Amino acid sequence: MAPIIRPATKADESALSNICLLTANAGTSSKDLHSHPALPGLIYALPYLNLESTWGFVLDDDGEVVEYVLGASDTRKFEESAEADWWPSLKARYGPLLQDPHAALTVADRTYINTIMTIKRTSDAMMAFAPAHLHIDILPSHQRQGWGRKLIARAMENLQENGVKSVCLGMDPKNTDAAAFYTRLGFMKLKGAEEGIMGITVQQWEEYAV
Repeated sequence: MAPIIRPATKADESALSNICLLTANAGTSSKDLHSHPALPGLIYALPYLNLESTWGFVLDDDGEVVEYVLGASDTRKFEESAEADWWPSLKARYGPLLQDPHAALTVADRTYINTIMTIKRTSDAMMAFAPAHLHIDILPSHQRQGWGRKLIARAMENLQENGVKSVCLGMDPKNTDAAAFYTRLGFMKLKGAEEGIMGITVQQWEEYAV
């Protein structure tokens, strides 16, 4: 059976968390960097299956989820929902580990836990360009086959259907392959935003990438 793109569901949580882990190190696996491997997915994947204003699509290859695009149509509403219903339990769970001298934490674990403890709101530069944001991750087995472009296309279609005119994304600046991929699709660096932030309007997507 050929791979299909379908809406993400809560039943995909384990698969999405695994994909996030296997691509979290600038596009490569971070599995060996963590003693708490759930951390990347808890920050960058699972919120999009549980909070307000979110949506997601996955590439399902004969029952195996191998790629996802996740996002929020209203970033500020997403942040408010996360502040109320997502970060508090994670802070209570992981925060004490930073003060525990016996906790088996790697450098990567500490970095991610610190992110949870000091989560930042989306910058004004990003919000000035777009109300929405997205994340996309693809397992190596399905990269460079056109699926990333197709998932982005489905995401842009979803945004247009919901009246959203532009979207931003953030990536690790060290992931040069991802930067090249987004640039080919028409995403642009945002003036005044930190490194690794790119964006595109629905109109630009229709004119440039399709």
